[in-house]
Amino acid sequence: MGLGGGLEIRRLAQADARDFQRLRLEGFALQAREFRYAPEDEAHLTESEIEARLARDFVLGAFDGEALVGIAGVARGAGVKTAHKALLFGMYLRRDYRGRGVGDALMSRLIEEARGSVEIVTLTVMSDNAPAVALYRRWGFQSYGIEPRAVKQDGLYFDEMLMSLSLAGR
Repeated sequence: MGLGGGLEIRRLAQADARDFQRLRLEGFALQAREFRYAPEDEAHLTESEIEARLARDFVLGAFDGEALVGIAGVARGAGVKTAHKALLFGMYLRRDYRGRGVGDALMSRLIEEARGSVEIVTLTVMSDNAPAVALYRRWGFQSYGIEPRAVKQDGLYFDEMLMSLSLAGR
């Protein structure tokens, strides 16, 4: 899917594993308050483990030419009782690409993919991350709770908002 200006959205393949991991760890480092994970939580993953994730989950990349500048994924529930749900995870855009429609393009493709296979998409977002909350609400996600003190960083606690989007009947 092209966005104009050389930007393209496409599903990441196993060959994209190294670039995906590099951008994911960048997000954890540069936006430490916005993610529940720290770089050291995933820095040890092998390339084959990352390739397996890309093969298993539906992970999109936003490309500016050959450069990967944004990522987001949807992981379907693995159990018999949770196969009707998917988790939206890992949305990250480099700062220069925010506010240019890239996040909306990623969301459109993720929801389109989820609509074909699940009834509900869930996510968590730091409750004070207003731009991310606004993006998710714009796409129809509704908050169904707050997990207090969900993340502890540098001795401080942060709450996470739990959000969901019902695709049933849509």
